[in-house]
Amino acid sequence: MKNGKEVLSLLGDKVSSSILHDGDSTTIGKKNVLVRQCCQTPQRFRQALFYCHCEATLEALDSTFSFRDAVLNHLLDCESQLLRIESCVHQAATEDCMDLYGAEANSMPPPFLFTFQSICSDARLSSIARSLVSTTNLPNANFQRLLQKTFAAMTKDGLLSLYDPAEDLYLLVSCGRVLEPFLKRSKGMDDGGFFRPNIPEPFFIRSVPRKRLNELASHLTTQQSDSV
Repeated sequence: MKNGKEVLSLLGDKVSSSILHDGDSTTIGKKNVLVRQCCQTPQRFRQALFYCHCEATLEALDSTFSFRDAVLNHLLDCESQLLRIESCVHQAATEDCMDLYGAEANSMPPPFLFTFQSICSDARLSSIARSLVSTTNLPNANFQRLLQKTFAAMTKDGLLSLYDPAEDLYLLVSCGRVLEPFLKRSKGMDDGGFFRPNIPEPFFIRSVPRKRLNELASHLTTQQSDSV
């Protein structure tokens, strides 16, 4: 699979211009994702995931990311409703996940773990997916393909991680609840500024592109310097 930047030239002017803000992808990599104006990725995704569509693995059935955006908005909405670990559907797995990146239960809002089936059974998301494939030759088969390929692409791009294959359990790898806490602890420091032993990199962090982690770490360092 190719990433979004690599396939833009193959999509034609109409589709490419609907993804890129001004048809120019040359700004990719020059600034971090919060400030560069490379495409029309919603600011919510840039802030919550430190990601934009220029970095995305493309799925031909969803070339303008309509379904992917709907899934990401749904997942971020679900995450925002979780304030304490007791409200998590998969409580034990969530506690284990937080322990892997050095966060104690209820020391912060928990990460969001969910099943693939919970997305497949969501009526609104299913409706969006079916509308995208309704004019294809095999709409039912392509509906299943779109679901599976979208999850595979988002996992490859480091937005999701297959946390527990046996339970079909995925982790939303968001900045505020996964990446930032890990980066702070990986430097041996918690939110209170107290030094603690460094922790090994969990498997779901290893799936995140190094470029994204480095940009986020640099951004956090700049924020910390500006606040002093």
